[in-house]
Amino acid sequence: MGPVTLTKQNRLFWLGRYAERVYMTVQLLMKTYDTLLDGADSAVDYADICRRLGVQNVYQSAEDFCRRYLFDAAVPGSARGCMDNLLGNGMVLRETISTPTLAYLEMAENAMNMAARSEAPAVELQWVLDDIMAFRGSFDESVDHEGVRNIAKTGGMVERLSLMLRLDLEPERLRWEAGKLMNRLYKTDLTTDPDALGRVTAFALEGEDVPKDELLRSVEGLFVV
Repeated sequence: MGPVTLTKQNRLFWLGRYAERVYMTVQLLMKTYDTLLDGADSAVDYADICRRLGVQNVYQSAEDFCRRYLFDAAVPGSARGCMDNLLGNGMVLRETISTPTLAYLEMAENAMNMAARSEAPAVELQWVLDDIMAFRGSFDESVDHEGVRNIAKTGGMVERLSLMLRLDLEPERLRWEAGKLMNRLYKTDLTTDPDALGRVTAFALEGEDVPKDELLRSVEGLFVV
């Protein structure tokens, strides 16, 4: 099937990362936002989330944070901004991922638009999650090139690990997720940073304890794309 060009590697890697960022961000915030709209107290510490994500805290309340981090494309790392980038990469890769697969990203964006206009967007946000899952399934079925599939999945795994480390999500699963990433990267032609690869390998496969900040930097800097 031949090697994947460097330009396409970059597009596929970020396709996977953006898909995972949209999915995890929506999944994390949709229930919190729905609770806030019901007037219930929330334990969400948005200032701490901003610090962990490395974004500027310019928000007035937990509700303001949830809505803008979901729907404001100008906010770095927001679900809407990543959705725009995800669709943009998908459109460039249309011939690689297939038109039917791209259609699921277009449906996800439409659902995101409807959610942004809704006063209680939980249903529309669930549609976003469903459409991204459908995109992943269609991607697996439509793409014959194993290298293409593995590069996109590797990008998604990097994003998942990054958010898990930043937000202290399911720490008991970190080593298992890192092991999955190691297994996947060896099936790609992606260029790795030797130092970062050594630290992630030591954590994932050799059982060593690596400081969280160091592991995060290594995961984020693992690939040269």
